[in-house]
Amino acid sequence: TFIALPFVLRLVSGFVHLKLALEMGKFLLAAGVGLVAFVLYGRQSFWFPGPTTPSFHVILPSEAPVLVNYLDQYADKLGDEREGYQNHCLRTLSFAEEFLRADGWSPAQIAQRREVMETALAFHDIALWSDGALDYLEPSAKQAEVKASHLSAEDAALVRDIIVQHHKFTPYSGSADDAVVNAVRKADWVDFTQSAGFCLRSGMPTGNIAEAHAHLPAAGFYDTLGKMPARHSPDDEFAGVREVLKIYKW
Repeated sequence: TFIALPFVLRLVSGFVHLKLALEMGKFLLAAGVGLVAFVLYGRQSFWFPGPTTPSFHVILPSEAPVLVNYLDQYADKLGDEREGYQNHCLRTLSFAEEFLRADGWSPAQIAQRREVMETALAFHDIALWSDGALDYLEPSAKQAEVKASHLSAEDAALVRDIIVQHHKFTPYSGSADDAVVNAVRKADWVDFTQSAGFCLRSGMPTGNIAEAHAHLPAAGFYDTLGKMPARHSPDDEFAGVREVLKIYKW
């Protein structure tokens, strides 16, 4: 019995180690499959997009004169990054209107809010250039307040809500028109998250995203975003990143 005991213990130990190895293998396999699925989901609109929805329309610069006119006033600040930012605004506007259509909004209802959305989107990130601000939501809202002072009090408040809430993770409530605020919020997440090579689609069909990019290319916009912390905080890029993180809210 005593002679056999070490052999039995080694056999049991080997069995335990084998079982642990098998469990670890299962875990790693599941993690690998999950990671592949995650990447494929995020890259679908780039690699193998589906069809566009019949209602989707890509809004070009000639169709958004309010937005373009405001950006003209920042031409010197935007410089050669104007096209990238303008295309980002237009893609986001296109997605926002599609979200509203999916919610049952009529063309007339969307048209009523078009000026507000164009105005808000023209200014939503503008303080990155106008103010050199990394925590840019409030400065951007201030720029809109000054430049769009002709708006009614209700529309001005809605423009402000769209700007300061557009990096909120969860739906916003409390504005004059929550549907518009959240349509733009979701649309910006669709477009902005492509800067990380992963598109958080929020239900937007991949074909629509690909179609928007076909007509309104990135033009370096995502690279520009990545360079902002170093540009505005050259002595401490990590401090710049921490400043950027202030724009996000739950």
